Amino acid sequence: MGIIYRQAKMLVDAYRAGVPMDRLLMIGRQSLFLHPSELREIRKAYPGALANYKWGEYADRFFTECLGVAHVNTLDYSSYEGADLLHDLNQPIPDALKGRFDVVIEAGSLEHVFNFPIAIANLMQMTKVGGSIFASTVSNNLCGHGFYQFSPELIFRVFTAENGFELGKVLALEARYPGIELTPISSAFEVADPATVEARVGLMTKRPIMLFFDARKTVEAPLFARFPMQSDYEAAWLSKDKPATSRMPQWIRNLPLYSSLRTGLRGTYILHSLDRWLSGQRQLKQCSLKNKRLFKKVS
Repeated sequence: MGIIYRQAKMLVDAYRAGVPMDRLLMIGRQSLFLHPSELREIRKAYPGALANYKWGEYADRFFTECLGVAHVNTLDYSSYEGADLLHDLNQPIPDALKGRFDVVIEAGSLEHVFNFPIAIANLMQMTKVGGSIFASTVSNNLCGHGFYQFSPELIFRVFTAENGFELGKVLALEARYPGIELTPISSAFEVADPATVEARVGLMTKRPIMLFFDARKTVEAPLFARFPMQSDYEAAWLSKDKPATSRMPQWIRNLPLYSSLRTGLRGTYILHSLDRWLSGQRQLKQCSLKNKRLFKKVS
């Protein structure tokens, strides 16, 4: 992966809003992928920045010229791309790296690390109190790219006040190709917290989906003192109501034909088929970027 326009824009907006970025850590040495139209957008804020930019160049220059970063470090498993901090994210970080960075940039490494709980905890621990994590990671239709594809639910349940973080926006971006960087400026969608909307935030798409988010560290807290639980299950465990056994709308149940069909074997089969079809259609509508309750389009 690498840093594409959507993540670059999040970083620029945050810097201009006063987010401290003096000491920055890249997880893996990231390349910068900006199409000509995207480079023009960046230069509207910073005229003359990134002179002689080359597609896919390392992002170090973007950090120093556009974000005022004074110190750029790279952490990786190997030094093959020039990382100056070598560490296997499957293993807990040493104390010397804890609370060291104003900004931690993750742009497509987490899905490649088998021990995800330790890896994400490492990023959280390396962030200073008052510092931020900016991340992009794979979601739908990128099977085989790494070990994992992530859901919004995971992000919302990890970056909580209980774990010492305040989560900013979670954005979903639909790309045209598996190589996300090949898609120029595209609309993004702010994703709702499943716990807030009291529903699963599923997404079924034909194209690849990336998730982008930022989170600010507010206090130093023990991480995952209580393991994250999926919000709809937690709500169900606390509820006294039993789940519905049928998705058939009430207006269909009120039809005289409905009662007649229920009396015969063939009618029961027809109703069962209709019930499944209606449930499937409802699920497709629910798991769509057109579902404005769950996905709000942003510029």
